[in-house]
Amino acid sequence: MLPTVFLSLSGKDEAFVKRVQEHLPDGLAYFYPRSFANGENLISAMEERTEQASIFVLFVSRASIESCWVNFEVDRAKLARIKRPDLRLLAFPIEADVTHEELPAWMREYWIPKAGQTPRDIARYIRNVLAGVFMVKLHTTKPYGRGAILDQLARDYQNAILANREGPNVFVFAGNEGIGRRTVEREFLAQTFPGTPELNFGPEFQLPQFADLADLYRAMRQEIEADFSIAKFQRDLEAFNNLSIDERVLEIARNIIHFGELGQSVTIVTGNGIFEDKGLLKPWVPLLFRAMESSQRAKLCIVSNRQIHEYETIPHKNLLQIHIPHLQDSDIRALMIATAPAFGAEPQLPNADVISAIGGHPGIAKATTRLIAQKGAFVLNNDMRELYSIQDEVLSESLDFANLSPIEKDALSILSWVPRLDGQMLKDVIVQRHAISVEEFAESLGNLILSCLVQVSGSSYLISAPIRGLFRRKFGYGSVELRTAFSQALKAAWAESAKDDRLRIDLFDAVIYMIALEGGTLTPEFKGLLLPSTLQEVVRETYDRGHDDDAALKRVVSWGLPAKIMKMDETTREEILSYVVRAQTRLQDKNGVQETLKFIDDRGYRSRFYLRSFFIRHSGGDLNEAAGLLLKARTAKKYMRRVIGDLALCYQKLGMWPELQQLLKDEERYADSNDVLLDVKIGTLIAQGDYKNAEIAIRNLRTHPYEDGRADSRAAMILMQRDRDYAGAQTLL
Repeated sequence: MLPTVFLSLSGKDEAFVKRVQEHLPDGLAYFYPRSFANGENLISAMEERTEQASIFVLFVSRASIESCWVNFEVDRAKLARIKRPDLRLLAFPIEADVTHEELPAWMREYWIPKAGQTPRDIARYIRNVLAGVFMVKLHTTKPYGRGAILDQLARDYQNAILANREGPNVFVFAGNEGIGRRTVEREFLAQTFPGTPELNFGPEFQLPQFADLADLYRAMRQEIEADFSIAKFQRDLEAFNNLSIDERVLEIARNIIHFGELGQSVTIVTGNGIFEDKGLLKPWVPLLFRAMESSQRAKLCIVSNRQIHEYETIPHKNLLQIHIPHLQDSDIRALMIATAPAFGAEPQLPNADVISAIGGHPGIAKATTRLIAQKGAFVLNNDMRELYSIQDEVLSESLDFANLSPIEKDALSILSWVPRLDGQMLKDVIVQRHAISVEEFAESLGNLILSCLVQVSGSSYLISAPIRGLFRRKFGYGSVELRTAFSQALKAAWAESAKDDRLRIDLFDAVIYMIALEGGTLTPEFKGLLLPSTLQEVVRETYDRGHDDDAALKRVVSWGLPAKIMKMDETTREEILSYVVRAQTRLQDKNGVQETLKFIDDRGYRSRFYLRSFFIRHSGGDLNEAAGLLLKARTAKKYMRRVIGDLALCYQKLGMWPELQQLLKDEERYADSNDVLLDVKIGTLIAQGDYKNAEIAIRNLRTHPYEDGRADSRAAMILMQRDRDYAGAQTLL
């Protein structure tokens, strides 16, 4: 059972509380406002749900203070609190002229004066309280294996105070996705600033890989403004983009300081979004760090996939950076034992090799625990050859439709189409499609969240990029019927938002993705709202569909070419146009390719050598010329995985075997993620008689979406050479 949140309000405040509830995603809890079905006994229903509540939320207004029904609920909450000391009580003033003295004396200590005034502010506060309740359900109220890191952070923070007389207020938590960076952030803020316990109640912005200042501006505007107008924001976004970089940075800093005045930190989760292509900070990032120096109350936390180079941190005395490593195997064991009860199972561990292969990822550990709860540890223990890519194995098994309910299947399908989705929209589509109760939907989403297949970011749901990729490899783009129903619901919701002149970011981005997925074009009404980072993601995903859909390549060109004239970061522009060149090449549009390549050459983009070699290879040109360009691209160090793979393919087709073997030796780190190099590696292992490792590598090769039968070919070689099973090899081939 999920925790229950009882929302106590006056009937006059229903519109405001409805807006609050829009930003409380089902799956974290059941949310009950004081409104009950016709025929239900009102008083007994109030009593029952108040007594069951994990959190009791009172919306304090003049009307609620004077309401006999609200006072009845408050009295029941007092009795429930006596019976259950763990019941959380929250009282939010939603009118300026009410004071905590007007509450019953016993409830005044639960007055929340600085959560903020908008529905989003209050919903954000409730979500963060819920996060603590949810961690209790997961039996992981304290993180495993992070004590030493937190101690080091505490020491670094105190040393910074000694050196600079003020503590840092910008914190960078760097490390691979899924290893608990935000967990360390939350613990650090709670331990380092015990006098401001609501620092963790600030907004978290999950931004795309190529996010920039405009993404931050849009996200913060939505979080701050009670009524986020489409027309007004479109004008303001254009004005913002026309400002100097210093002026844009100051606008962002002012927004961060707004949350600092509420005692809340701002968290940005953005892959490599603060870095340029070469790994240096984007020009606006140091300016933002400096702008933050003016307000010690403001706290900015950045969750990043990579660390800032040490020499770039030196000028910023208000910056503290920490690298978050993987967990130790002993911590993974403890985490799996602790989370097993959340899946209704007795603790059961796989063998030590499986624990080691999990790779120190808490998310993978929880997904493994769920899989073991469903099928038993023997699933992973039986065949040690499966351990090469245990993370893919576990997630792939977890995404097996046989292990998922129809509701879970549809929820994952929908989330695989869009970057993130408002919780209310997902709920509306699923509830209507399956004719289920809100409680059934919440339970299904709660299970996916517990299993680390779905993440919650603010009021939205999303699935991580690795899971999206696995899901698409296994199931493609899912049910056409579901996609049609979802698309219709999106269009209706956007039409309603446009009518009300109310911008909902997640809804807008989802509409853009679905237009591209269904083969539409970008209409003028959307162009003024579209951010370059969103365009880049849409173009990338559309290009990936080009392997199975020729029309997708034409959409890449039509959507991507406007990037030449749009205002955007040059790294993002280069990324979009690189997909345009490849799409034009595959469409055999030689004139279009030459025009785009000239633009890229004129800008001096590092991708120019790789892209020209791509054009030569796919248009029947000289492979020796293509190989020469790829050697230059290798020096430029742009798109290195593709460069090494294409160079290996050139060497293979040219019969340059010594060069290919040397390439494999020099670039072995790319071998396991590249079809051609991995195929060569497997051939070498077979020639050496190392069949065990060859089979492990074949297992890895099979997970590649476009390996073109190489895995079966190499498996047949093993059948012939080791097993003398020529009939089996012939059948396989």
